[in-house]
Amino acid sequence: QVGEVLTGLEGHPSMKVANIEETHEHSIEAVLKESLNHEEQALNLYKELLDVVDNASVYLEEFVRSMIGTEELHCIELKKMLRDYGN
Repeated sequence: QVGEVLTGLEGHPSMKVANIEETHEHSIEAVLKESLNHEEQALNLYKELLDVVDNASVYLEEFVRSMIGTEELHCIELKKMLRDYGN
């Protein structure tokens, strides 16, 4: 989605894939924790982007806000899974 917006603004998205930290542990709990860490990093990047687009474009602000909401939901879901797994 971000790439579509970027090309619509005459930009060119990078094809570079973000590094994902891996502990090389493969238990369910370890994978959930790694996933949560990745989602929290994405959330922080979207929050930084929101500061950049603030007052530049209502569309961009709303787009970034929706992405923040999506990442927050992912974090909530992963935290619930971790909590359920621990019980």
